Amino acid sequence: MLPVMDEFLNNFSKKNVDYITFITSLLVVIGIAFFILYDAENTSILIQNYKNSAISVFGPIFLILTPLCFFFVIILSASKLGNYKLGGNEAETEFSTISWIGMLFCGGIGGGIIYWSGVEWGYYVDEPLFGIIPYSKESYALSTAYGLFHWGISAWALYAIPAIALSVSFYKYNLNTLRLSSSLRGLGINNVENSLIGRLVDFVFVVATIGAAGGTIGSYIPMLSTGFSDIFNLDGNFLVDLGVLGLCVGLFGYSVYRGLTKGIKRLSDINMLLAGIFLIIVLFLGPTFEIIKSSFEGLIFMFTHFYQMSTLGITEQSEFADTWTVFYWAWWVAFGPLVGLFIARISKGRTLREMILGMLIFGSLGSWLFYMILGGYSMSLDVNEILAVSQVTDSTHGDTAIAVVHTMPFDTLMLLLFCAITVIFITTSYDSMSFVIAYHVQKNSSKKTEPGKYLRLFWAIVLGILPASLIIYSSHQVALNLIILASLPLLIIYPLMAISVFKDITTKETN
Repeated sequence: MLPVMDEFLNNFSKKNVDYITFITSLLVVIGIAFFILYDAENTSILIQNYKNSAISVFGPIFLILTPLCFFFVIILSASKLGNYKLGGNEAETEFSTISWIGMLFCGGIGGGIIYWSGVEWGYYVDEPLFGIIPYSKESYALSTAYGLFHWGISAWALYAIPAIALSVSFYKYNLNTLRLSSSLRGLGINNVENSLIGRLVDFVFVVATIGAAGGTIGSYIPMLSTGFSDIFNLDGNFLVDLGVLGLCVGLFGYSVYRGLTKGIKRLSDINMLLAGIFLIIVLFLGPTFEIIKSSFEGLIFMFTHFYQMSTLGITEQSEFADTWTVFYWAWWVAFGPLVGLFIARISKGRTLREMILGMLIFGSLGSWLFYMILGGYSMSLDVNEILAVSQVTDSTHGDTAIAVVHTMPFDTLMLLLFCAITVIFITTSYDSMSFVIAYHVQKNSSKKTEPGKYLRLFWAIVLGILPASLIIYSSHQVALNLIILASLPLLIIYPLMAISVFKDITTKETN
C-alpha cells in the first residue's frame, strides 16, 4: 500500500508536475462545463453566435490553409529533406510498422469514422453543387466523393504539420518535455516552453484539446446509447448515456494507465482486427457489386473534381463549404496538435518521408475503406428503397446509423461489433489525449519514459467531465460548435510550425 501511495504522490509532486499548466488546464475543463450546466440555453446561443461569426471571418482561412499544408508536406516528402531521421541516423524504431500504422490511425480518427462514414453521404445527395441535379446518379457519386474528400489526404495533411514540427523538435533537442510550444524551437526563441509566448501556445493547445475532445465524444455517445439499448433491450435514456460514457472513460482510463505498449498499442491492434472483420462481412455479405461500383464512382469524382472541391468557398461564397468543409477543416486543425504530439512520441527512428506518407496514405486509406464500404452499403439501402438514409438530419443521425446496421445479416452480432469498434476507437483516441496532456503538464517526461500512470489516469477521468455536461444538457449542436471555436487560435500557430520545422531541418543537429 505504501509503495503505491508513494508513487501516487510522486506523480503529482512539484518536481514532476508543471502546476501552472496543470491548474490552468483543469480550470478550463471545469469552467466550460460549469457554464454549459449553469445557464445552458444562453451558453448555447452564445456559442452558436460565436461560431457563426467565426465562420464568416475565418472560414476562407481554413479553406486556404488546408491545400497549403498539403503542398508543404508533399514537397517536403519529395525533397531530400524527407530523409531526415527522427532521433538521428542510428535511432531504431520502437514499434513495428503495422502497430505504428494502427496507433496513428486509431489515435487520429477516434469514433468519428464510425459515426459519420455510414450516413454522411445522406447530407450531400440533395446538394445542387457543380450543376449536378439532386438525387441523380451524379449526385450519389458526389455524396460519396465528399466523404472521401473530407477524410482524405487534405485532412491528414493538417495532422502532418504539427506531427512533423513536434517530432523534429522533440528528437533534435533531446527535450525532457513534450509540449506544443516545443514545435516553435526552430524560430530561435530561447527556452520557448517557459517563455510568455510558449505558455500562451500551450494554453491554446489545452483549450483546443479539451473543447474538441468534449465536443466529439459528446456527439457520439447518443448513438452508442441507442446501439447498446437495442442490444440489451433497454429503454434509451439519460442514465444509459451516462453509463456508456462511464464505460468509455473507464476503458480508456485503464488503457492509458497501462501505458503505450500494454494499453494503447494493444487496443489499437485489437481494433484494427475487429474493424477489418466488420468491413469484410459488410462487403461480402452485403450488395458487393453495388458497394464496389459506388466506391469507384466516388473516387473518380473526387480526383476529377479535387480542385473545385478544394476551392469551393474561396473564390465565391458557398453555404455548403461553410457548413461542411470549413467544419471538417476546423475539426482536423483542432485535433492536429494533439495527434501530432502523440505521433511524435511513437515515431522515433522513422524518416519524415515515412511519417508523411504513412499518414497521408494509410490514414486516408483507412478512412476511405469505412466510407466506401459502410457508406456504399447504406447508399444501396437508400437507392433500393429499403431504408431512407438520405433523409438523415442532425437529430436523427445516430438512430439512422444504428438502423443501417439493423438491416445487415446477423444484425444483433453486427450491432455488437459496431458498438465495440466505436467504443475502442473512442478509447484509443482519448488514450492519446490523456497521454499527451499528462506529458504536457509533467516536467520530467522524455522520449524514453512515459508520464506517471496516476497522472495519465487523472486526465483520462477529467476529460470525461465536459462530454458528461453535454450529455446532461443533451446538445449535439453545441458539441459540434465547440470543435470549430476550439480550432481558431491554432490558425496562427500552424504557419509558425511550418516555418520552424523548415529552419530546424535545414540547420545542423544540436544536443
